[in-house]
Amino acid sequence: MNKTKIFWYLLDSIFVVVFNIYFFLLKGSDQPTSVWISYASIHLAYLMLLLTPLFVRKGSSSADYGRPLFVITTGYFFLALVAGVVFIILSPESYTVALLVQITIAAIFAILLLTNLIANEHTADNIERHEEELKYVKESSSKLNALLNNISDNTTRKKVEKAYDLIHSSQVKSSYNVKSIEQDVMSEIDNLEKTLQKNNFDNIQMIIDKICNLANERNRQLKLMN
Repeated sequence: MNKTKIFWYLLDSIFVVVFNIYFFLLKGSDQPTSVWISYASIHLAYLMLLLTPLFVRKGSSSADYGRPLFVITTGYFFLALVAGVVFIILSPESYTVALLVQITIAAIFAILLLTNLIANEHTADNIERHEEELKYVKESSSKLNALLNNISDNTTRKKVEKAYDLIHSSQVKSSYNVKSIEQDVMSEIDNLEKTLQKNNFDNIQMIIDKICNLANERNRQLKLMN
């Protein structure tokens, strides 16, 4: 465990330590049920605040997912704290009101948290799907463009440019039905790179034709699906 984590744990424990010192010195342990409900609710709300990072969906937009969750858990903690402190000070013999207030706060928190988690999952799935769809056009175009920079022969360069233009201008939105074709295109681009390194010009045209045919077939199938 590194020092940074230790410091964070110490920082997180300050509220719990200070709150409990004040509670037991000022109120003691002989308290009605309403006080213990408030005591437990405050600790539960603080625990949820500390656990917020575990609810954040990992990905390129983690900060955007986490921000509203922290607002929700922070709001829950402060509401539970304020309500809890009021009931701890008043110490009513009946626990009904204290329990109902804390249940209401917790229920509102749960609804807000769950709806945001559902929305985050939906958004994250869409982003991941979009990034996966970009992979074919982005990576294929990038590889072909890198090959173009290392080709000195004009005839070969024009042939590779043809394949580059075709893929670069292709529809980004993809489908599961054309995934195998996209993988074949990327595989053939790797073959083209190896062929160019070996200066095996006899096979270059064949590979480029195959890349173009596959890319055209992928685009044709996608048009039929639209």
